[in-house]
Amino acid sequence: MTGRGAGRGAGRRERSLDPDAGPVERFATQLRALRESAGRPTYRAMAEKVPFSVTALSQAAAGRQLPTLAVTLAYAEVCGGDRQEWERRWRQAAAEVAERAAGERAAGERTADDARPPYRGLARYEPGDAAWFFGRDDLVDRLTDLTRNHRFTAVFGPSGSGKSSLLRAGLIPRLRAPRDGDAVPAAVRVLTPGADPLATHAGRLTPYRTPTPTPG
Repeated sequence: MTGRGAGRGAGRRERSLDPDAGPVERFATQLRALRESAGRPTYRAMAEKVPFSVTALSQAAAGRQLPTLAVTLAYAEVCGGDRQEWERRWRQAAAEVAERAAGERAAGERTADDARPPYRGLARYEPGDAAWFFGRDDLVDRLTDLTRNHRFTAVFGPSGSGKSSLLRAGLIPRLRAPRDGDAVPAAVRVLTPGADPLATHAGRLTPYRTPTPTPG
């Protein structure tokens, strides 16, 4: 019984921190040092002086996540810290945390890209797969020239020879990112004919005409 009472009075010991582990643990280490310099007041005593709970104050120095600026300033002020100095420290830590998070996201995206196989098997390549579509530059160049110089160009070939991939991952990206100052087409549309293509796509195939102004 005495042992249990002593345990409650002593409170839970804070876990050790490694200030070299990152900005969150380094900031928590600084908060703990400030509290030590103030005579190590209990978190309950600190909470009585600020509008934050014992849990919020103790978690600020736990080193698991960066506390909010408001909690940080309350923690610092009740321990005699300078408000402007601790706001500066918090903003620096927050910037480092954001930078780390951005780096981790970028690394994750690179890993996902690296893990993505460049071969689609029987599936066609889409415009977003242009980086993986290579080896047909001569065909893409010829098709691009034909498209720019003729009103209508058709691509024929056996089933499975790569016609759709050539158009989607070869021609479309080239038209959208022209070379040598070529003009960008007014529109690039991918249409699936369906059972009645004229009825389905009549509106999309109608040429656009600039309205002629009439005298008012």
